Amino acid sequence: MEFKWHLLFGFITSYVLIHFFNFPLLAGLIIFIASWIIDIDHYPWYALETKDWNPFHAIEWYVKMVPKWWALSLNERRKFKHGIFIFHSLLFWMILASLSFIHPLFLWILIGIAIHIFADLIDLKIKNEPLYIKIFPLYTIRKNKNKRRLTEL
Repeated sequence: MEFKWHLLFGFITSYVLIHFFNFPLLAGLIIFIASWIIDIDHYPWYALETKDWNPFHAIEWYVKMVPKWWALSLNERRKFKHGIFIFHSLLFWMILASLSFIHPLFLWILIGIAIHIFADLIDLKIKNEPLYIKIFPLYTIRKNKNKRRLTEL
């Protein structure tokens, strides 16, 4: 899903939680930030795939490659590897859920991430992409075997 939509959904949800469910302003801010900053895990994947650690190059690459990716047919997209995004994984959510018993900050982060993941899963379903790519990185690694790298696109 495009970054601007994550910002919008995160803002709207945070606003609703603050104004209608009496969440503290700090909680709303953390939920909002967590709802889009989770995508920071796209950068290490880019850097490892391309061997380029310049974050500005990563942004340029995503801006250029995303339209190319979606221009491919579904069958063509299936020939390429999917990204491995650790903060999108079920294991990461379980860690945050466990930490939320220690401090509510982790619960607020988890709520923000849930907003993000919910939007991602809807987007993947609409675009006919497999849902596992955002939830199970080990399975994604397994399914990526013998597929083309996205840098070959």
